Amino acid sequence: MTTIKHLSLILMMSACIPCIAVEPDFYEQSQRGWFWHEPAPEVIEPESPEEQAPPASSQPLPDEKMVDIDVEWLKKNLPQLQANAISNPSTENLGAFYAAQRLMLDYSSQFATKSSEFFRKEASWLSEDHRRPTDSFMLSRFKEDVLKAQKPVIEKVAVQAGVWFFFSSTCPYCVKQLPIVQFLSREYGMNVLYVSLDGGSIPGIPDDKVVIDYDGQASREFNVTVTPTTFLVSNDASKFELLSNGVSALPKIQDALVSAAHKYEWIDDNEYKSVQSVRRSNVLDNGLLQIKESELTDPETLYNALQSRVDLTTSPVGTPIRYGENK
Repeated sequence: MTTIKHLSLILMMSACIPCIAVEPDFYEQSQRGWFWHEPAPEVIEPESPEEQAPPASSQPLPDEKMVDIDVEWLKKNLPQLQANAISNPSTENLGAFYAAQRLMLDYSSQFATKSSEFFRKEASWLSEDHRRPTDSFMLSRFKEDVLKAQKPVIEKVAVQAGVWFFFSSTCPYCVKQLPIVQFLSREYGMNVLYVSLDGGSIPGIPDDKVVIDYDGQASREFNVTVTPTTFLVSNDASKFELLSNGVSALPKIQDALVSAAHKYEWIDDNEYKSVQSVRRSNVLDNGLLQIKESELTDPETLYNALQSRVDLTTSPVGTPIRYGENK
C-alpha cells in the first residue's frame, strides 16, 4: 500500500516537470513585481508616400465648354464690364472692359471694310448716292439741277399762295432774313406780306407791303413766338404752313414751301419728286415687302426681293439700263 502511494506521488511530480521547463524563470522574475510582463510593442506601419496632385494643365479639360467671345456675347456683357470698371476701376476691371471694347471696335472695323467692298462690287444699287450724291463735283451739279427744277414748281405755288413775314423793327435777325424772303418775291413772283409787330419797319421793305399787327391778333393766331417768322399762306388765308421760325437758309425754306404745297395739293406727285433735295426711292411706296415663310432663312431672298423694288429712274448719278426694252 505504501509502495502504491509513492508511485502515485512520483507520477504527479513528473507531470509538472514540463510546466517548470516552459517558464524556468517565473520565480526569478517575481522580484520585478506582479506586473513585470512588458506590454506588447506597438506595430508602427510604414508611412505611405503622399499622393502628389497632378500638375495643372493649361489645356482645357475634354468636357470643358468653350465660350465664343462674339458680337452677341459682347453686346450682352460689355455694359456689365463697363459698369464694373466705373464702380471699381481696378487694373483687372479696366483691362477686361477695354479689351472687350477693342474687340468690338475690331468687329465694327471689319464690318465697315466688308460693307465698302460689298457696295462697290455687288450692290451699288443700294448706295445712297442714288438719292443724293456724296462726291463734291456731283453734289454741286445736283444742287444746280434741283434749283432749276424748283423754279417752275414754286412759280406754280405762287399762284395759289403767298408769304407772310413777321418781323419787328428792332430785330437784327429780321435784317438777315429779309434778303432771302425778297429773293422768293423776285425769283418766283411770290407775293410777300410784311407784318410788323411793333409798328416800325426796316430798310428795304416797301411801305405799301407792310401791315401792322397793332393788337397782336395775327401773331397770336399764327402762334408767332420769335422774329423773324415766315409762313406760306393761301390767297384766301384759310390754309397756312410754317416755313421758318427764326433765320433759315434759302434751301430749307424752299424745301418747306414745296412740302406745304404738296400737302395742300397745289402741286402733283411728279412735281414734288422733281424738286426734292434728296431723291425719293422708297420701296414701301408699293406696299409692304412680302417673302414666303419657307424662304426667310435664305439671306439672298430678301436681297433679291428688295432689288426688284428699288427704282433708280430718278438717280442723280446714273441712268439705269432696261434690259429687253427696245431702243
